[in-house]
Amino acid sequence: MTLTQWRACVRGVPMKSLAPLLVGVLAAPAAHALDAAQWQAVAPTLQAALECRTKPDTTGAAWTSLPRDAEGGIAAIKPPAPFLVFGLPVREVAIFIDASGELGESYTADLGASLAAVRKAAKLNAEDGRTTPMGDLTLGGDTSPKLTCTVAGAYDESDYQED
Repeated sequence: MTLTQWRACVRGVPMKSLAPLLVGVLAAPAAHALDAAQWQAVAPTLQAALECRTKPDTTGAAWTSLPRDAEGGIAAIKPPAPFLVFGLPVREVAIFIDASGELGESYTADLGASLAAVRKAAKLNAEDGRTTPMGDLTLGGDTSPKLTCTVAGAYDESDYQED
């Protein structure tokens, strides 16, 4: 979008309305790009995790050198080379692994495809999900489809009772 187009879009919109949006965009964490060698080493295991086929080996050198966020978790990753999950292009990858094992793991791919294409390629059911031996695949996102593989942790609420 050019500056002229942007001005036309915001003309008449009070700056009070735009300020929170601009702050949110600027505060959002940027995805990290990996170098080609590191990406080549981690891409196959990451693809298997995103497709909910196999948990990654998190002890390998390529995995342990993934960029970290402020809390020590793996930062969002922007693939440095074309990368496909279920044959669909991936724009960004988010990974959450609870070190204690209590909360489990999740692997999320921000896909450059339509919701219908993701449903078909990932063979999702009518509720936009599918259970695999590794975990549960779910589809989210309204405008940008996000496919997540969630692996359950040890935390169990079955004994929880409210007083």
